[in-house]
Amino acid sequence: MAHRFLVLRPVWCGRMFLNRLLAAIALIALLPAGMRAAERPAPKFLLDSPTLTAAEKFVLAQLRAGKPADLKSQFPNETNRILRAAFLEAVLTQTGTNVHRNGFAIEHAVIPDAFDLRNAEVHFETSLTACRFADNVNLSKSIFENGLSLTGSTFDRAAHFSSMKIGRALNLDQTSFGGEVVAPQMELMGLLSARESHFNSPTGRVDFTSLKTGGDALFTRATFAGPVTFQSAQIGQNWRFDRAHFNGRDTLVSFEEAKPGAATSFVGCRFAGYISFKDAKFAALDFSDVAWPADHADRPWLWLNGMTYLRINAGSEKESWQNLHDLVQRSARGSAYSADVFAQLEDYYRALGYPREANAFFRAKKKREREEVLHGTSWLWSFFLDQFVGYGRSPERAILWSVAIIAIGCAMFRPNRMEPQLAHFEGRKYSAFWYSVDVYLPIIKLHDAEVWKPKERYVMTHVWRRVHTILGWALIPIALAAWTGMLSH
Repeated sequence: MAHRFLVLRPVWCGRMFLNRLLAAIALIALLPAGMRAAERPAPKFLLDSPTLTAAEKFVLAQLRAGKPADLKSQFPNETNRILRAAFLEAVLTQTGTNVHRNGFAIEHAVIPDAFDLRNAEVHFETSLTACRFADNVNLSKSIFENGLSLTGSTFDRAAHFSSMKIGRALNLDQTSFGGEVVAPQMELMGLLSARESHFNSPTGRVDFTSLKTGGDALFTRATFAGPVTFQSAQIGQNWRFDRAHFNGRDTLVSFEEAKPGAATSFVGCRFAGYISFKDAKFAALDFSDVAWPADHADRPWLWLNGMTYLRINAGSEKESWQNLHDLVQRSARGSAYSADVFAQLEDYYRALGYPREANAFFRAKKKREREEVLHGTSWLWSFFLDQFVGYGRSPERAILWSVAIIAIGCAMFRPNRMEPQLAHFEGRKYSAFWYSVDVYLPIIKLHDAEVWKPKERYVMTHVWRRVHTILGWALIPIALAAWTGMLSH
């Protein structure tokens, strides 16, 4: 038996190897055919197919007649208003669908499966009003030669509009999005209207990076639950977020590098989280009645550095500058120091002819610099200039300080502490005020200091006389420099 086993084993191994070799050859031979089958396009959806539902047949009839297809009027029960995504794709993209020149208008439809129009071209006006998309929607790189309206529609899951091009307007008024909205590099020749739209996902991004519109972009009364970016958006005309709410407390709203062509308005807007306007360029900017975050005082939450504007407003004419001052002061305590934020406002109000308001922004800038940048003697010098002459913007402060120093001198140089320097000055009348002035003023001599001196037993009076003189020589030149404008830069 042992001898038989030794004989049969090589035969059995040879057969197994041969079988495996033949299987591998067959698999390689069938591989190209399988690949061709995978590349073969899906069967074309037939619009004259007998499998069309009643709702789909109704839509086709209405579109060919040039009438809107309001499914709710024909099918009150929502379960009867279902349109397959493949049907919609076929109607929008297939040639010979006989869509009327009035365009494509469907209302109250339910699309239960994924709707994919990537790279498609739609040649007529399209309106999908109050429809519900239950699955993902992808219109990336599609081209709508005319307008597109999704007014009042609901997107339960993600909606992709990346690099989509629209020849006229896009209407998203009262549209609700349950998932992320990905729309970078979307281009419109006309208006983008998203008034009272709702972006409801607290974690899904709303991405309008590099958005381009030829007309207005309207987000009035829109709500955003999560992160939002309009970075590098180029808006042809007005950009409005009046009464919009950005509710994400731990998310960023970015308008960085945005360039609107006309007015940008945030009137009555509400921000709950982090906001960045870095390097944005506005023509006219309105922050009237904006509610800024109240619970991020201990960390950075607002970035304005690099932002420019031709006109800015934050309330009534009397309140605007103060509101802006308070805002940059709040942002200053929550972001990296950037002198240009203050310098922009200073230059703006100086150009308008409001030097007092401009000086307030200048001093705020220097104060922030002292808090964030300066240390040691530089900090002390900055603090001194602020208190003594307001960095040269309030030279009248030097008068008040000088009056206080002279008044102290009057108290220190009381008559009972003074005596004539020489015997023949005994009959002279003494004035503590003029003596204090004479000791304080450098160069100018009133000769009182040459006639009188403190009595020897009043040591502190002697010391104060020296301090009084030093203060005069130190402070009066600085005051003169402030009055001549040498310290105002």
